[in-house]
Amino acid sequence: MSVPTPEKRFQLEKEVVAAIPDLLVIKPKVFPDERGFFSESYNKTEWAEKIGYTEDLQQDNHSFSHYGVLRGLHTQPHMGKLVTVVSGEIFDVAVDIRKDSPTYGKWHGVILNANNKHAFWIPAGFLHGFQVLSKEGAHVTYKCSAVYDPKTEYGINPFDEDINVDWPIKDKAVVIVSERDTQHASFKSL
Repeated sequence: MSVPTPEKRFQLEKEVVAAIPDLLVIKPKVFPDERGFFSESYNKTEWAEKIGYTEDLQQDNHSFSHYGVLRGLHTQPHMGKLVTVVSGEIFDVAVDIRKDSPTYGKWHGVILNANNKHAFWIPAGFLHGFQVLSKEGAHVTYKCSAVYDPKTEYGINPFDEDINVDWPIKDKAVVIVSERDTQHASFKSL
């Protein structure tokens, strides 16, 4: 098992994504030393006081995916996700599908990994998907602002030409996508 060497960070930081300001990259406190590291990955009180993050998180999810796996693009109306990576590395993507938004149809991707310990806040009204970039696969966790309801979930094909996400791994022999995800509707159908 490889042990990550995370970036040292004594203060909580928030980065607003300039192109889509409702998306946030949150950089929690991380304390590495000769023993390993300690990270405070979420602190409801401090996050509210220091960076104004007041989401009421209802459910935690954890997935493991192999190298090349592409999950998404999925959404549930009314569910936001705070996404982090425990081990490995992913290219994490959010697509704005709020019809009244000035950034409707725009996407943004970030690298999340075990070293940077960043969290990506994707509010309700966005599609979400990721591609695993690390050869050892990736453990991904999500804190959700609502409880999962399969009756409300839907998706868009991750290769939709109108959205045109620039996924880092392009070799179709390497990319692994579920049949369900490739059968999702087009962005134009929303």
